[in-house]
Formats: sequence, C-alpha cells, structure tokens
Amino acid sequence: MKKLLRCAAVLTALAAGGCGLVDSPNELMRAPTTEGEYQSINQAVMQYLPAGSRLTVPQQPAESSAVSLQDLDRDGTPEVIAFYTSEKSDYEIGVLILTQNQGRWEKLVSFTGVGTELDYVHVADLSGDGLPELLIGLGGGSPSNKELSVYSLSQGRIREILKQPYSVVAVGDLNQDGQDELALVQHDQNELTSKLALYGAGEKRLVKLTEQILEGEVKSYERALIGKASPQTNGLFLEAELGAHSASTELLIWDNGTLRNPLTKLPPGINPSFKPYPLYSEDINQDGLIEIGMHIQPAGTEDLPMASIPWIASYYQWDGKDSLVHVESRYRNYVYGLDFQIPKKWKDAFTLEEDDETESQIVSLYYYDEKSGKTALLLSLQGIPQQDWELAEEALRKQQKSYVVLKDTGEMVHVAVQPDKTPDLPPSSLEKYRSMLLSPEEILQLYRPLYSPL
Repeated sequence: MKKLLRCAAVLTALAAGGCGLVDSPNELMRAPTTEGEYQSINQAVMQYLPAGSRLTVPQQPAESSAVSLQDLDRDGTPEVIAFYTSEKSDYEIGVLILTQNQGRWEKLVSFTGVGTELDYVHVADLSGDGLPELLIGLGGGSPSNKELSVYSLSQGRIREILKQPYSVVAVGDLNQDGQDELALVQHDQNELTSKLALYGAGEKRLVKLTEQILEGEVKSYERALIGKASPQTNGLFLEAELGAHSASTELLIWDNGTLRNPLTKLPPGINPSFKPYPLYSEDINQDGLIEIGMHIQPAGTEDLPMASIPWIASYYQWDGKDSLVHVESRYRNYVYGLDFQIPKKWKDAFTLEEDDETESQIVSLYYYDEKSGKTALLLSLQGIPQQDWELAEEALRKQQKSYVVLKDTGEMVHVAVQPDKTPDLPPSSLEKYRSMLLSPEEILQLYRPLYSPL
C-alpha cells in the first residue's frame, strides 16, 4: 500500500489511532531540512488558517500528520496540505492547500467537509491519469457514520470525483496492474447488510471495478488491509467483530474481474472466520507477506472459562492455493506490555498459566506431556515495577535463580526466570523437556516489548 509521501520536515501522527488537536505547525514538525523551510511552512500555515482554527491529526493511517507536503499536480514542487477544525462549528473539518509562487507560500484552495472527526487521509493515483488524488474520510462519531471523498487537483482547482459512505477503507494494488485501487466496505448495522466496492482506473478516470456482498450479520468491520497474501498474489484482508467474544478475518483476492475467497476448504481447527477476540492480520515475521492471526487455546486449559484462557496468538500464511501454513505463535500481555514468541522447537508440547494473584508474575510456560498430563516449568516471565527492581534482583541472586533482564521500560522491568530444579519426569519425557529449555540468548531473541493497539 502506498503511504503518504511526506517531507522530512513533517511529523508523523501525534498519537497513533487518535485524532489530536494542536495549536501550531511547531508541534507537528520534525527537524526540518533547513531552518528557512521550517519557518516558511510554519508562518504560511498559521497565516492562512481561519481565525479560531486548530490543526487536527487524522486518525488513520497511524503515521498520518496534520501538515504534510504532497506534489498534487506533479509539477515537481510539493504543495502543503493542512487539516483543521474551527471553534465556530463542531461539524466541519477544514482543508487548506498552499502552493509555492516564486519562493513564497500562497493559498491555492481551501474547503470544508461535514464531520466531527478526521478519520482517514491518503494520497494515491487511483484514476491512472498520472496525478495523485486526495482521499479524505470524515466521521460523525460512530463507526457506521463515515463518508469518504476523493478529490482531484487540476489547474489550481479542487474537484470532488467520488463520495461514498464507508465503514473501513484500504488502498493498494489489489489486482496487480501496477495501479492502486480503493476498497470501501459499507456495513449497515440497522439492516444487517454489508457490501464491498472496489474502485480503480478505467480510461484515466476513477471507476467501480467490482462490487461484492459481504456478511451483514456482524457487529462491525474494524479494519481493511491490502498487501501481499503470497509471493505471487496480493490480497484484501477484512477484519470484523462478530460479537462480544467473536471476530473474523476474510481474505479476498482478485480473480478475473471478481473477488474470491480462496480459504473455503480449510482443515478443522483452522478457521480464520472465527476467533474469540480481534487479532488483526499483519506481517508478523517481516518477510513482506501478510499473515492471518488466530487465537489458539493452550493445552490443558480446556476447563477454564473463555475470559480466563491465556490465548496464544498464532499467525498463518496463505499457501497460494486453498489452505494456510503456520508461521509463528506468540504469547502477548497488553497489561504488562510483553510479547514472547513461542519457540518452534516447543511445537505442541507446551502450555502456560497466567498468575493473577502474584503482583509481578505475568506467566509461567511449561513443558506439557499430552499422554500423562504432567507439566514441568520451562520459563517464567515477570514484570517488576521499577521501584521494586533492586530488591527483587537481590532476592533472585540470593535464591541463586538464573534470570535474564529483557527490558527496563522505565516503569517496569521485564525479567525471564529460568527453572533451577530438574523436574520429576520419566526418562523419555525428561529428554524432551531438556531439549526445550532456552538459553539466555534465545530468550532475548524471542522477546519484544508490546504496545497496545488501543
């Protein structure tokens, strides 16, 4: 997916996933390429902002900013685009576009749209005419009350070429023609209907390429993403929330002018159309391909209520045919901000237990013998408040515990504590257990800090 082409002088979003208000471009700028450029853009934006206005940051994509540089007319000189709200109205979002004339910034055009929040901003050539379009999505306070406008700038004039309601939106080269497409999902919560419309280039203008009915009996569509589903094929990944304890992911690929779901014959136990909680698709292993996330219940936790199950986040890649291949699994704890990859050598011979009673204990990971049901500790992960770490570390040393400091976040110290006793297991099980133990180097490689998506 093409992202906003921004100058190094423009700061990315102040808060990922949130729409923020700022007083001036000073609060948006990174270190500029030159001090003069910084001052010029700053003064120009403040000069042309209407009285009583404040800059506002788009909610998505996460890296968006309130002020950006974009060459909208492809003349080699970028324009400044700024988004703002006004204290005069709670239902208007303003757009200001400045252009350079003999080294000076001048107002090229300004306009407003109806909405209480700036939901989405993107720049991409969708029509195939060589000029990028400006996509602006405005929200009205609810997921189902959003509207996307696509604008084209030509000869100093802005023209709206498409206006459509939407729930989620994605831009990317879905049909792999070298040109970006626009995918819009519209979900009607009252009528329980959903449809997907795909727009793209047709004779150098924006046209609807195809439309498809989706599952309407969902709570909401939460996210859409266009990316590589396999080395040869791009895909559209749709994330939906079905209810309080259920979510789904649907993969759609372009197939001779229509969209098709290739995952219709999956084996039992692998069902991306149902998971207990949302788990968005992402490139989990940084190989350039998007993986589908699913929750897997650890062995030995069958008697736990759903809310108490320490779910494992497992990620799968499409095999390019009609099935999924497991890539990796992770234990994630958003309360403590910890993400631990399950080693491949553990396979299905492990389980885990979260400790809600001990303040610092996050989770204990165990070897699990499926036949006997016996367990043996492999590793425990702890989150110790910074002010308590000195005493905790002293206690670990006195107990002669082997431990690895994973990260000091400033507020919390993440620690992995290794077992110090040989478990009482049969010889064959003990051999398997020992092969699953991790070295300090392996533990550090498998850990990473986790930041909440909320």
